[in-house]
Amino acid sequence: MKHTIQNERISFTSDSFNVEPWELRFNDEDVNYFWRPADLKKLGTAVCFPLLGTVPDNKYTLDGKEYAMPMHGFAQDREFIVSEKTETRISYELTDDEETYRQYPRHFNFRLTYYVEGESLKTEYRVENRDTRELFFSVGGHPRYNCPIGEGTCFEDYRIEFEKSESITNIVKAYGPISEIEKCFSADGKQIKLDYCMFTKGCFCFSNYNSQELCLKNDKNGRGIRINLGGADHLQFWTQPGSPFLAIEPFFGSISSLPCKEIDGDWVHKPGSLHIQPGEVYVCTHSVRPLR
Repeated sequence: MKHTIQNERISFTSDSFNVEPWELRFNDEDVNYFWRPADLKKLGTAVCFPLLGTVPDNKYTLDGKEYAMPMHGFAQDREFIVSEKTETRISYELTDDEETYRQYPRHFNFRLTYYVEGESLKTEYRVENRDTRELFFSVGGHPRYNCPIGEGTCFEDYRIEFEKSESITNIVKAYGPISEIEKCFSADGKQIKLDYCMFTKGCFCFSNYNSQELCLKNDKNGRGIRINLGGADHLQFWTQPGSPFLAIEPFFGSISSLPCKEIDGDWVHKPGSLHIQPGEVYVCTHSVRPLR
């Protein structure tokens, strides 16, 4: 079921099934900053929990036992409960049940809250450990933004502008050749000019980067987005060549190796995995502001 929140400046619509973002608009116009694919299942998921990426043969070990886990975890295929809704804020919750426990033997509460503030949409992930044992997880999403946005531009007119200089040496995962990404970098490391050549084989992902903010911009119509990354451990970019979108993905926690390694299937020891003790809560937030 779809739900809309808004303030005097912007409105946002999301779906309770996998908390998919659907629309982000200024109230005085009909331009959507999120991209809507015709077939969601062919293009990825909205929310990733408790896994980012894959585990070897879709199996992992925890507490000395082996469990099955699909790519990006099980939250992507679940209907969330709306636990709070006001004019400007909505919270969706997923709590463990028999089905999740078979895949992930922990009691938890996962809450995703969207809220609009000024001209920004903020996304908050909240994970509570309701078990008697340590909870291991990662969390993130695949927000896909229209690119181009509005009329009069094409994908190649856009660029990513970083707050600070970045380097290809901080790319920790790339399905295609790094050389294709390197040639799109500016000399000062603060811009990447968009080109489908960077995505012919899939996404690329940064870690240990310097910026907390970035913009997707062009020089023709002023349309773009500004993203605050909220201290995310990884920053991933992805599209399908020829498709009019760019996914900009702040990831919190561990991502799987490329190719997937044996340690990726050991949840306790995989590098970067988030963990909280019984009764503890983990919270992280990132935000996006549409530009015009």
